[in-house]
Amino acid sequence: MDYGYDTGCNSDYSSSAEFSEDEDKVLCTCGCNRKVTVRSKNRHLRKARRLAAALALNNPTILANSGNMEVEPMPAGEENEEPNEEEMHGHAPDGLFDASQDVFMNNNHEEELSDAPSSNGSWNELGTPPPSPPPLPSDSENEISSDDEDGYQHITAEDYREYDRWYAEDRQDELDEMIIETLTEEEMDSIKMMAIRQFGHISMRNYERIRYSFRNKIRLLSLQRLKTRVETLAGFKPENYDCCVNVCHAFTGTRSAAESCSMCGEPRYDGKGAPRKSFQYIPTIPRLQAFFNNPALIRKLSYRHEYPEEDGAMNDFFDSAMYKDLRKRNIIVDGEDLGVKFFSGKYDIATSILTDGVQIFKKSNQENATCWPIMLQILNLPPTDRSQLRNVVPLCVIPGPNQPRDFDSFLVPFVAECKKFARGVETYNTLTGQTFLLRQHPVLVGGDMQAIKHFEQMKGPNAKVPCRGCLGVGCYHHGKRTYYIPLSEPLSADVPTNTTNSYDPLALPLRTEANLARQLDKMERAPTKTGYEELAQKYGIAGRSILDEIPSIKRPTSYPHEFLHLWLLNHGPNLVALWSGKYPGITNSGCEDYLISPADWAEIGCETEKATNLIPSAFSRSLPNIQTSPHLYCGESWSFWLIYVGPVVLRGRLKKKYYDHYLELVSILKCLLDYANTTERIEQLREEIAGYVVRFEEYYYQYNYDRLAVCRLTLHALLHVADDVLRCGPVWVYWSFLIERYCHEVLACANSKVLPWQAIQKFVLQLAQLSTVSARFSEVRKALLFGTGDAPVQTSRMEHIYREYPETILRCPRLPGFFIQPNVRRRLAGFFRTNDRRRTFHQWLQSIPERCERWGKLRVTDGGDCIRSASATNALSSYGKRDASFIKYEYDEDKNLRNNKEIEMIKVFGYGRLDFILALTLPAAPEFGVDEPQFHILAHITEAKDARGDASIERISYTKLGRSFVLDITSVKHVVGRVETRGEKVGGEWVIVDRSGSLCPTVFHQEEEGFEDDG
Repeated sequence: MDYGYDTGCNSDYSSSAEFSEDEDKVLCTCGCNRKVTVRSKNRHLRKARRLAAALALNNPTILANSGNMEVEPMPAGEENEEPNEEEMHGHAPDGLFDASQDVFMNNNHEEELSDAPSSNGSWNELGTPPPSPPPLPSDSENEISSDDEDGYQHITAEDYREYDRWYAEDRQDELDEMIIETLTEEEMDSIKMMAIRQFGHISMRNYERIRYSFRNKIRLLSLQRLKTRVETLAGFKPENYDCCVNVCHAFTGTRSAAESCSMCGEPRYDGKGAPRKSFQYIPTIPRLQAFFNNPALIRKLSYRHEYPEEDGAMNDFFDSAMYKDLRKRNIIVDGEDLGVKFFSGKYDIATSILTDGVQIFKKSNQENATCWPIMLQILNLPPTDRSQLRNVVPLCVIPGPNQPRDFDSFLVPFVAECKKFARGVETYNTLTGQTFLLRQHPVLVGGDMQAIKHFEQMKGPNAKVPCRGCLGVGCYHHGKRTYYIPLSEPLSADVPTNTTNSYDPLALPLRTEANLARQLDKMERAPTKTGYEELAQKYGIAGRSILDEIPSIKRPTSYPHEFLHLWLLNHGPNLVALWSGKYPGITNSGCEDYLISPADWAEIGCETEKATNLIPSAFSRSLPNIQTSPHLYCGESWSFWLIYVGPVVLRGRLKKKYYDHYLELVSILKCLLDYANTTERIEQLREEIAGYVVRFEEYYYQYNYDRLAVCRLTLHALLHVADDVLRCGPVWVYWSFLIERYCHEVLACANSKVLPWQAIQKFVLQLAQLSTVSARFSEVRKALLFGTGDAPVQTSRMEHIYREYPETILRCPRLPGFFIQPNVRRRLAGFFRTNDRRRTFHQWLQSIPERCERWGKLRVTDGGDCIRSASATNALSSYGKRDASFIKYEYDEDKNLRNNKEIEMIKVFGYGRLDFILALTLPAAPEFGVDEPQFHILAHITEAKDARGDASIERISYTKLGRSFVLDITSVKHVVGRVETRGEKVGGEWVIVDRSGSLCPTVFHQEEEGFEDDG
């Protein structure tokens, strides 16, 4: 059954003028009070008449008065329901949702219309059908015919003609109305519950418990019926492909007819002829078509087309050189030039392919108990939407427990679909009411080095040319039996003053599409397999990639280095291991002095752990002791420590030369994470990274053969990051935070210890189906929300917005009759006197009421910070363990206050503690020109003494708190954190951690942050 996802099939009928696309909707007179199309109105009225007739048959009184009977208006929401069993024959007993009922209703949902016999005539010339044979006697007088039988008994010639018109024309709005009307309230509730179960990881047993426990409150379908209904609404089914039992390869392409694995020899089928292992591919065409059934999603998908082009900007993929180059090229599929340029259509979709290997069982008896989820990220969506799990497009999960030896064989169905998409797939657009050719182009491939090694078919660290970005030849280490790739070869131990061969970090021999193609041609012309392998080792290429067949993907252009694994999970931890003397194979500092003493490391670890209590939870998760538990750090933790905590706790403990070198790394990370960048800044960044890597080798590698292990491939890859940004866009476009979160969901559903792959495939399939269904039904989409940050309401019951302060949300606790203490009254009077000198200090003091409202928390609208004042912070509670009371505030100050020059007011940033929030109303004062009462929300602040400036760009610290004062609540800008350290001052100091700059937050579970976690 087709639910409006146009697959490109052309109709054999042409639309008539009577049923044109611009037909206006009319108000339905059946009683539903909705505007529907004319035919939908007629259908409603027929159903109302049938309902009235059915009721009359069961009520002789109604039948006797039928001459004067009028059709009752149907209640809203019930106009689509036929008389069911309970209406016709009494109410069914509560709670009897047994298996027989499930099977009966399930059969009703799966019933499909049989194909009509072919005819050369028109439906309008339908002759009288031949008489039907007499019906068989019923087994029981009370036997009830099914809904399907009843429906067929009432089919008339007019129904046939209407059926012909419905399916002969592109009337998507009417089809949508019909589908919505057939989706009952019970089914809608069940689908929403399915979405909650999906992401809440509620087991089948617990779902049935919920279904039974609340059977008198809400009716939920059984999981089997629900699965069938959602599959029908989604409009697609998965494609199953056999694969080797050892996951060597899939039986696709040239191996589709093979009976055994071509690599390990294992048979494909078991003794009963069933495949021993299979994997599931989920088609993308119907799912992306479903997006165009949702007007809100269609508008969001226009982000690419409406993206403003700004010369020199580098703020998204659409500023990259690759995107601009693609838009100038024609689409070529299998050698055929289609004569259409990439992204020439308004709704052409750009996607990135993401994958990662997931270890399912942490303590598995198999070392490689992994699977490989593969998904698409839609780059057409705005950045805040493209990173949400409900908008991902799952493709497949390559099962484990072993790593696939032929990764390409599992991508055959995806590549085939990409070719179809490149040619264009006819799709209906609900927003415009017209069909168009939808094209989807994968442009980027993201993942860690192991994943890219499989996708790009590169040799990796074991090759003589290990880098996928350039042709730099590695230096072989005989002890470790691997290649390293320093810029300069190690000096000879006999003649240490000699110079060695070296690469210019700003002029590396880059790989290009042309030289890669030449190397592949040489490999394929090799006369023997041994010769082929020798060339593969020499060039660092394993062979051709099936992704090369996708017109929009080119090697190596489409394979940028990924930020999370490169910087945060490799280079950062390696640097810390060097400082602590725990780097594998290198336990001393050689001729340098970069090691930090154990005593200092102990203090660094303690200060890092204690800093958690002074840093809001919105900034980062809890930071473990970095000395004793560095293995507990994830990408988010490493990012926050390297950028914000490390510069504080390392100061005074790491020698200045190495500390300054580390600050170069911090500057590089901040630049890469900046929301707004320019090509000029990235060109400058290339030089900064080159200088950083050169000094890194000088300080830590020291051109010593025994220290060659410091020059890992991950260090060399840093030199290519600036080029990747210019070519593919900012690092956040293709980083792996989304695939990591997706894999986290996959891991949570792998509860089966025997068949985990099937459980994972089922979860991924249901995720895809729910995403597709939610694109059509907004109520289902609301059930896919993640955290209160996506909540459709602006405020909760514990929050309040005053009309005078629309951008400020006050939050409980609230004390309505707060008595204003004398010292607070004086500060209030001082604030009003400073801003309005028409009254004296004492006049202002007298005008302040005795009592007012006191609020404990503050939230800034539009994704602003959540701030918990000191009065609402209880150190003994769980929320009080994360202090969110320190703020960054703004005020006006005379620039020439101390030099007797003319007054010049400037904006100044300060830092301090938010004590509490006051909301008060000042009475009218006509004698001072105030005719109406004035409402104010004020912040009572205790300043951090001498903490002035902008801590987001410079180091700001304080040793004690200063005076208290009052500012308008709009002066409060952001929440900040603090780190206490004794690295330089014996008595200690607090350094401000200000995250209010334009850096992109590297938060792993950003959407799951609730407002109540702000403390």
